[in-house]
Amino acid sequence: MKTARRFKVVLLLIALCAAASAADSKAIAIVHARLIDGMGGTPVEDATVLVRGKTIEYAGAAAGASVPKDAQIIDGAGKTVMPGLADLHVHLQGAWDGTSVDLLGYQRYLNAMLYSGVTTLLDTGNYQPWILQLRQEQAAGRLRGPRIYCVGAMIDAADPAWPDLAYAISSRYQIPEFVRRDKAARVDMIKGYSNLSEHMLHWLSEEAAKAGIRVVIDQWERNGSPDLVATGISGFAHLPTRKMSDDDIQFAKQHSIFFITTLVVTESFAHTRLDHIDFLKQPYIADTMPPWFLTELTEYAGKPQTEAEKKETEENLKAHQEAMRNVKKLHDAGFLIATGTDAPYPGVFQGEGLHHELELLVDAGWTPLEAIRASTYDAAKLMKGENEWGTVQAGRRATLLIVAGNPAEHISDTRKIEIVMQDGAIVDRLSLKYDPKKDAGYHMVPGLFNP
Repeated sequence: MKTARRFKVVLLLIALCAAASAADSKAIAIVHARLIDGMGGTPVEDATVLVRGKTIEYAGAAAGASVPKDAQIIDGAGKTVMPGLADLHVHLQGAWDGTSVDLLGYQRYLNAMLYSGVTTLLDTGNYQPWILQLRQEQAAGRLRGPRIYCVGAMIDAADPAWPDLAYAISSRYQIPEFVRRDKAARVDMIKGYSNLSEHMLHWLSEEAAKAGIRVVIDQWERNGSPDLVATGISGFAHLPTRKMSDDDIQFAKQHSIFFITTLVVTESFAHTRLDHIDFLKQPYIADTMPPWFLTELTEYAGKPQTEAEKKETEENLKAHQEAMRNVKKLHDAGFLIATGTDAPYPGVFQGEGLHHELELLVDAGWTPLEAIRASTYDAAKLMKGENEWGTVQAGRRATLLIVAGNPAEHISDTRKIEIVMQDGAIVDRLSLKYDPKKDAGYHMVPGLFNP
């Protein structure tokens, strides 16, 4: 009995300490701002967002807010408060060309994303132990950067397209062990890659489902194919660049397939953005990338193409245009679609690329609020985290952006970030800028692997 009483006393003391800690946590109040909650609804004018600790306590009309007298006040007049953005298709080991390796440059990339308001990422294929450690250290608060989700290494056939980033499967009987290992590593999804047969994809999806893990795939020009949908996958890591018939769309809808956008990478292959490289002066690029990065990309953009390269570029332009049409058709059909960039590739940068992705979605016929939702609430929903992050509402993580202007009317206003708040803490954005005095000068390894 005495032991039980002591236990109750300890529990009471813990509860009292927790309550006292919460009460002592000074609130932050963002007042007179326009509120975009991430759900796609009409923005709330003259809103208040109240943050205490890591959590949003209140978000809504100023008339309904009770702001503590000792709260830190942030005047949001003429500005917009919105959720942090998510990029659900990146590769943190890559260099600007999309094929070289820059493993030691990861902190630059994480800094660039956080500086640009990208507060959540999904790494969709990497050296598995390395990306798992990055995820672990960021979650523990020892590594600065966006929240990291990951698929670990990709699962490919006996001759994988990216040998260094994939596990090769030559027999269906290997699949249970690979899934068991991924389950133990707590990967957020499993990614099947380009050379896997439909039979292998079926067995992979079936085994992963037993373990409670979803399978996302990239099979290049076959993305969106009903044959792939029928294997039991959960979604595609890219938009289809093939023509999607009404029957294809209906079949995918019946199977609750999700899509990740990556329009900026199909644009990259089409070279359309590289024809006018003034975008390299954009602050989210110029402020975060080392000079050699920009010099090498500029040289690449100015290099004349061979006749074979010109022909390939023409085909890639058609593929990009088809992806732009497909993203509108799939959106209108009610699919779950979240933003991703596949950064890095030529002209596709971590951070800035996500803002350009939003602009391309609007060019494809989406409204700005729909594009923002794809990078906030719908991204969280795709990662099954919508009850935790992705919206500005009471009870969610206080991971927010304050931007000048009105992105609900002008999507490019997402670029006008003034404040990034991550889990209730205001990020020192100046410290995220590239500083040659602090940078170790790590350079990419060109040609280390070429798919």
